[in-house]
Amino acid sequence: MKKNYRLIYKQEFMGKILQDSVMKYDKTAAEMEQAVTALYSDPCVFQVWYEEVAE
Repeated sequence: MKKNYRLIYKQEFMGKILQDSVMKYDKTAAEMEQAVTALYSDPCVFQVWYEEVAE
């Protein structure tokens, strides 16, 4: 079942810890897991999670 999610990640950039989020619409949990894996491929990213957004 497809849902809307907020993908949140933390990264270290120029000595600072930055947190950002991206909205993902009409995605499955499997597609979100792929997005998490893709973000972890960035060596600066050290934490990634997602949460369902209620409409």
